[in-house]
Amino acid sequence: MEEEGVSYELRETKAAGDARRWMAETAPFQRVVVAGGDGTVMEALSGLIENGSSLPLGILPLGTGNLLARALSLPSDLLEALEVAVATGKESRLDVGFLPDRKAYFAVAAGAGWDAAFLRETSRDLKRRFGFWAYVFTGIKNLFTLRRSRVMIRVDGQEEVFRAHTVMLINVGEILGPGFQIHEEISAQDGRLDLAIVQTRSFWRILGILIRLLLRQTCDERELSFRAGQRIEVTADPPLPLEIDGDPIGETPFVVEVQAGAARLIGPG
Repeated sequence: MEEEGVSYELRETKAAGDARRWMAETAPFQRVVVAGGDGTVMEALSGLIENGSSLPLGILPLGTGNLLARALSLPSDLLEALEVAVATGKESRLDVGFLPDRKAYFAVAAGAGWDAAFLRETSRDLKRRFGFWAYVFTGIKNLFTLRRSRVMIRVDGQEEVFRAHTVMLINVGEILGPGFQIHEEISAQDGRLDLAIVQTRSFWRILGILIRLLLRQTCDERELSFRAGQRIEVTADPPLPLEIDGDPIGETPFVVEVQAGAARLIGPG
């Protein structure tokens, strides 16, 4: 910061909600930079949005998943990420998803089912010991215990019913960074959210889906299908666990609305 001639104020979060609350006190500043994981980043971003702030947000990815940083193609090296955040980066506007009944926002994805189950079971101790691989271990483990629910979705008023074990609302197409594209038409700047519905529960068929996604091949719609809209409602019987941007947040039912261009984020120039 000093090398770039940037004056700054450093605050360290002590409890959940600190970063979100501080975003009501940004009047003297020109931007916000968050050093932390997806949870801390989304706290700050949520606070900026709900306070109507026009300040851009820079990210220093210090968490386990760093999903938003990956989606923005930010460098993993701390000093390189800091240079982007305060010197060379460019501001862009991204859509966000908003759960009005929970007053919660997400920038990358919200998922009900398999993803939420393994995220809930990935302990802090596992993440400290194995980093991102902790998610891989618990994810594979949970593939063997998948149970389908009767899932009802309503996309912009149009209702459909499926037997599925996972539904994901996706805002960013390359959810794990460049090279792993969920669907070529998914964009965080199109004013809508995309819904992926996974119906097969066979381990080998799910593995096949992941391989086809990596190879950018089309998947069978009976196993993986997509919808898109601005307001999406999801219910499930029995209920499915729910996560937003990697953090467990209860279970279905839930409602999501898109807030077009609500996030101001600093990415590589």
